[in-house]
Amino acid sequence: MLTADLVDARRKDGELLLRTLDDEGKAEALAIATMLLDDAHALVGRRRDEVEDAWDASTAEAKRPKLAAGLKKLAADACNFEASSEADPIALRRTLFLAASKARKEGTFDRAAVVASVGDPAQIERTLFSDLKSEHVLQEAPTPSAAALVEAWELGQAQAVLLTAVRVTCEVASSSAGLVRAFFAKLKFHQLLFAAERTAEGWKITIDGPYSMFDAVTKYGLKLALVLSALRPLEQWKLTADIRWGKQRDALVFRLSSSTDRTITPEEPHLSDDVRELADGIGTQKTPWRAKPADVILDVPGLGVCIPDLALTKKGSKDVVYVEVLGYWSRDAVWKRVELAESGALGAKVIFAVSSRLRVSAEVLDSESSASLYVYKGKMSARAVVAHAALLAATTPAR
Repeated sequence: MLTADLVDARRKDGELLLRTLDDEGKAEALAIATMLLDDAHALVGRRRDEVEDAWDASTAEAKRPKLAAGLKKLAADACNFEASSEADPIALRRTLFLAASKARKEGTFDRAAVVASVGDPAQIERTLFSDLKSEHVLQEAPTPSAAALVEAWELGQAQAVLLTAVRVTCEVASSSAGLVRAFFAKLKFHQLLFAAERTAEGWKITIDGPYSMFDAVTKYGLKLALVLSALRPLEQWKLTADIRWGKQRDALVFRLSSSTDRTITPEEPHLSDDVRELADGIGTQKTPWRAKPADVILDVPGLGVCIPDLALTKKGSKDVVYVEVLGYWSRDAVWKRVELAESGALGAKVIFAVSSRLRVSAEVLDSESSASLYVYKGKMSARAVVAHAALLAATTPAR
């Protein structure tokens, strides 16, 4: 992925505008990408320093230095560089430096002689600093084509900007409920903090950015940047991000929309590891309950939405109990789900799984509600979730 310093952009009237590729720029980008890939394929088995020197020579005359630098970063990410020696270079350096120190004390220091006293000189020279990044050897050249590398650069520009976001607002519309659901699933998969509300045209989603928090900025920013690939398949969308740009963290606005970007093939929705583990665990229980990924969005106009992760069904029954895993995502989100359940308009039976780290009591939802709170410590228990589902199915009609 690109970093913010590699973004080719300009400021205008409080906005950050990306410098996109016109026909001439696209031709230059493809030419640079082709040279980088050709160099990499020709230099398999050579040190990283040698590969990067070749890339610098090939792009020395580039009209857009940031374009060249960004493509080099992506090409390097696609390469497989590894240390070339099986020997431990740290242990070898220790042995060699101790031998050199001893020779100096004895007044007989000769580098070649010291190296020879430790082992085969040629092997030692190859191994001595093989753990340094610059000394890693190119084992495999990149597999993407030049066109794919350029496309990754175009997407990476916007993703790098989102690394500096305070807040992102998305307005989305799609004739496919499945694509919208897949977008929501991607937000949850990456454990992003968001609120969604239905609009006349579709949905408005507000996502907290990495710079709205005090810690874990880089990790959260990377997750937010990856969401862009889930947004792009939707027919109509607009993204507005409040960002902090440059060394001075200047407040700017960044905009992107379906009219200025192109659609890519949508990714298949994913379940997070903890949700998948829960679903598998329910499947192994000796009960009639089974779990599968949910495909609904439960919308209560004026109050918000619930986006379940799993749908639990019981053999021989039409009952469906949904599970939304909130984990330690957001205490505020838990209270919003409680409000949805207490409204009586949720229209489904839902288990909200919440980490005890959020300090919420399961008793905040009474037995008359069509939902229940499952508060867990550590990891979720399939047995406990099944028990909640059985209780809801037996005692509570969905309202």
